[in-house]
Amino acid sequence: MKKLAEIIDGFRWVILGLGILITLLFAYQVSRLEVETDFEDLYPQNHPYIKVHNTIREEFGGANQVLLMLQVRHGDIFTTETLEKVRYVTQQLRKVPGVDKGKIRSIATRRAKYAEVSSGKIGFVYLMFPDVPKHAKEMAVLRRRIYSSPRYYGPFVSLDSKKTLITVDFYEDKVDYDKIFSALSEIRADVEDDNHILNIAGEPMHFGYLHYHNRDILTILAITVLVVIAFLYCYLKRSVKFVVIPVITSAASAVWGLGFMSLVGYNLDPLVLVLPFLLSLMTTRHAMQFILRYMEEVKKGSTRRQASRTLIEKMFTPGLTGIITDAFGIALVAVAAIPILQKISFTCAFWSLVTVVFSLVFTPILISVLPESVALLRRMRAQGTAAGTRPGLLERSLEKTGAWLVRGGKWAVVVVTVVVVGVSYYYAEQIEVGDFIPGSPILWPSHRYNQDALRITYSMPLLNPIYVVMDAGEGQWSLENADVLKSMDRFQRYVTRHRRVMFVQSIVTQMPKLWSGIRDGDPNYNFLPQEPGNLGYALKGILYRSRPGDWSQFVNHNTSSANIIVYCRDKMPRTLREVMGHIKGFIAKEQLEKGSYLLAGGSLGVQAAVREVIAEAQIWNLSLALFMVFLFCSINFRSFAAGLILAVPLAISNLIAFGLMAAYQIGLTVNTYPVSSVGIGLGVDYGIYFIGRLREEKKTAPDLSTAIVNTLMSNGKSIFIIATTLCIGLLMWLFSNLKFQAEMGALLAILLFLNMLGALLLVPSFVAIFKPKFIMKINKTE
Repeated sequence: MKKLAEIIDGFRWVILGLGILITLLFAYQVSRLEVETDFEDLYPQNHPYIKVHNTIREEFGGANQVLLMLQVRHGDIFTTETLEKVRYVTQQLRKVPGVDKGKIRSIATRRAKYAEVSSGKIGFVYLMFPDVPKHAKEMAVLRRRIYSSPRYYGPFVSLDSKKTLITVDFYEDKVDYDKIFSALSEIRADVEDDNHILNIAGEPMHFGYLHYHNRDILTILAITVLVVIAFLYCYLKRSVKFVVIPVITSAASAVWGLGFMSLVGYNLDPLVLVLPFLLSLMTTRHAMQFILRYMEEVKKGSTRRQASRTLIEKMFTPGLTGIITDAFGIALVAVAAIPILQKISFTCAFWSLVTVVFSLVFTPILISVLPESVALLRRMRAQGTAAGTRPGLLERSLEKTGAWLVRGGKWAVVVVTVVVVGVSYYYAEQIEVGDFIPGSPILWPSHRYNQDALRITYSMPLLNPIYVVMDAGEGQWSLENADVLKSMDRFQRYVTRHRRVMFVQSIVTQMPKLWSGIRDGDPNYNFLPQEPGNLGYALKGILYRSRPGDWSQFVNHNTSSANIIVYCRDKMPRTLREVMGHIKGFIAKEQLEKGSYLLAGGSLGVQAAVREVIAEAQIWNLSLALFMVFLFCSINFRSFAAGLILAVPLAISNLIAFGLMAAYQIGLTVNTYPVSSVGIGLGVDYGIYFIGRLREEKKTAPDLSTAIVNTLMSNGKSIFIIATTLCIGLLMWLFSNLKFQAEMGALLAILLFLNMLGALLLVPSFVAIFKPKFIMKINKTE
């Protein structure tokens, strides 16, 4: 380390110039970085559900469906004014960029037809196309047709007749969330008045809102930076130099990280903007550690260059260990095979390794080359040489804390920790993977999108579909197989019995009405015919007497597979888990010679895939992250005891965080999943620096107790200053328009605070109790 310090100090201008040149090159790449959401990045492409989804999305629709529910405050929808608005919305949707025109459905489309079946004929008439009913007689006919058709009454017109639904799907490769959001917002502005409300929900609208609110993120970032700078200025002796250095290194690391992201061809997704911000804070944290240690060295009489060499000699190794564990913690996010997480983990792992350059190399260089106030230098040295100088309030508090710990307080810390762990474990066991609210967990409950989603979910329950595909085999009309159609009927009856399923629809749902209709509507024949010939007749009777595409939602182009749509009550974790388990239970028992059930498509189908991947990856992610902390800390201090002492507090803080998430109903999603890894990476540094300084203090202290107290007064002060600064900076995210960013800011602030307590209380308590050899064997001559 002494040799490394000499090399860095001797070539400091060369290193500084090279760093500036590379930063400029990366800055050029940042200018080319695209900030957008790639839909395919959100889902695990290798998962069986997503493979099915990708196969059927062009035929049956995908997860990019939007539901628009027009509701009236007074009266019902059966007025000319309201129905004109329904037709207007239906027509305007055809102009929205990326729309799949063949998948626009409402009571005003050409495909909305009413089946007139009798013993003499089978015919289909338009429900409400091309004209809206103008007279009472026409309106009465429309009412009768809707009320007598389960295809429309319930799914497209609410049971109280005050709401009607319009659905639309978008091509996934043509989705532009900003344009869709803008177009749908304009339609809503045109339609809404004192009596009409247009509720809009679905992933394209959801992501459109997220992009819209992410414009405010620059304001939050600016406020956060100003708050952090203000605290740095107050904590660091009101020195402009000491404030500028962390800002420069953090900004430069951000340029390298974002430039690298652009260089490898990745886009920056607005959903994960919190992670890049945290990595910049990581650079700030290490830079502050060096600056606070530099101030100590100056107080002892060292010159700038002498102090900067000491920083590298004493702090490079613990800093490097902390950064490596940071990088591994972030890289392990890629355990979840979801492209957006794999991309962000790869680039952020590089970004965190860049911290080695800026925190451990450039910070001491900048300290040695940037001038500082003569008055500040004189004041610091005076504090170091003045006899009997009274320590500050923080130092006195830490001194008393250390004395209390070594006398017996360590046992109180352990007892309290055990109690907190027990309570946290109770709640952490209840944490769920998925969303806890009907709408968006990323937006606040009072947000317009969540209000719309809530109204649609509980009035027109088509917002949460699972697509189950019956693959009847190769060849045209293979779906005509009687065993296949009967199995689909059994499947629908079985699944519908689950209390979290609202209803199930497929082409089989329509067949009993036809079978009854050809017998003049005799209700005794309102069932699925059992004879193979009759089954084939009923299926072809529906399809042959319709226009091409009328039943594309349920049957593919060559009638070889069918789509069974399971509409769930909501998208809560419990609903997804139970309904998917219920469906799998039927499939496992059903034996078919021809035909098989494929899972799963639709918005809930793809969410089920994400849920399963995250549920499996979370355990591995957390376990591997803690193991890496244990491994690298053991290697750094050449002691397994050191690895345990540093890893256990991190495990406890994460357990507490999971308990808080469960208590406040924050589920594990793509957005919250990286928190544990990042929290481990951010938190381990405190303990590493503390142990490193404790080993230094042990060389000069008469006993272990004195070394612990001295370490708390010196490095403990640094830990407290850094942790409180970063926590307050993270809490600024509470003012975000996005609930997710506010929750993550608060959660990460809590994690950092808990990790600080672990470093200041639990780590010294463990050392005082167990007296590990890697510390006790150090003597004054070492």
